[in-house]
Amino acid sequence: MNPAPRLDTAWAARLVAAWDGSGLHRMCTPGDFASGAWLEAEAARSGAAVLRMPVPTQRTVIHEAFLECAGHRIDGLPMFDAPSIAEMSGALCTSGAVSAGSTSGSNGTIGYAEFPPNAASIKGQPLEKLRRATQHQALVVATRVSGDSLAPINAQFFNTPFGPPVLLVAGMHHELLAGLAARQTPARLVSHYTRDAMDSFNVEAQVAGAGSGAAPLAIVTPRTGWWESTAERAGGIVAWLAALDAAAQLKRSAALKRDVVAWATCGHELGHIGLQELTRLNGPTVTAAKYWLHLGANLGGAGNLTMMVRATVKADAEALRDLLVAEGYPAQHILVEPDSKLSGEGHDLHHLGAKVMSLAGSNGHFHAASDRWPGNVNAAGIASISRAVARWVAVQVT
Repeated sequence: MNPAPRLDTAWAARLVAAWDGSGLHRMCTPGDFASGAWLEAEAARSGAAVLRMPVPTQRTVIHEAFLECAGHRIDGLPMFDAPSIAEMSGALCTSGAVSAGSTSGSNGTIGYAEFPPNAASIKGQPLEKLRRATQHQALVVATRVSGDSLAPINAQFFNTPFGPPVLLVAGMHHELLAGLAARQTPARLVSHYTRDAMDSFNVEAQVAGAGSGAAPLAIVTPRTGWWESTAERAGGIVAWLAALDAAAQLKRSAALKRDVVAWATCGHELGHIGLQELTRLNGPTVTAAKYWLHLGANLGGAGNLTMMVRATVKADAEALRDLLVAEGYPAQHILVEPDSKLSGEGHDLHHLGAKVMSLAGSNGHFHAASDRWPGNVNAAGIASISRAVARWVAVQVT
């Protein structure tokens, strides 16, 4: 039998460092496949039965992506759910402005706007509304994040691109671009990509209970992101492993009364593609599960310790808050919020009728390449979250 891990800071740090070292975690990159294989091995080590769930999708191949304006070339990244464009020229304007000599704003103009990297965390947010309503023929969006680097915005409509081409650029260029746009400066934009068919995969891990027919406990965390995405994703991954360890230990002591099924899904950054495939193949589990535990973004990031606990039943969220405090997470940084504020995969599952418990944190380097171990990670915080999650799982399955 495998002994249960101690779930201490050193344990969390080892796992986070391994995650960070497995490469860039964008879906359909080598780091996607390497980190997925690593996670399968870690889940199997706990005693869970592990399956790989193929997820058919497409790999985005970027050819060129930049803006040229007034002698400046600013490289960027196409928004992955906006159309590709090989080249266009027009006046760079403040978003919504009408170019000189134009009557509609659609006459070859390129709109400029600024948004944070979570501007498409769920559908229907202001950036989506701008893209659907704009009369500009293309948009340039500066992403504003700590350090003002390029922090890509999620492509919620990856399978159904819409609107004009959108070029994402680093926020460090915002003053220059705002000034050029105010003067309606001539510009040239390239946002050119193609796609190749390719599979990614979800990792499924199951610990079978006593076979009593009790509703299963379902756990989900995303496993891909734009860069290494270490503080963004690793805390959820580590807590996911802690939940499996807790379930396996209970099984070994014959105390596990219901199945625990955990998924680590691909394609979070591309419209939750992995979750879509998961729910397509496991439709009855969505509403049949006793609870879905959604281990969301930024669990244990350094700096801002704010932690949001959201649940279908408020009293359940308060109980998990109490477990977090008991395991050393500072009470003053924990917010219990209604399920109307669910985001990410938790939001999607709730929309499908699932009973959801969700944890999500904060991250000053969200979606930025600077989100790395060790500088942007609080391993002690991840350990305390993992212990609380393990205790919560034990309550749900015994």
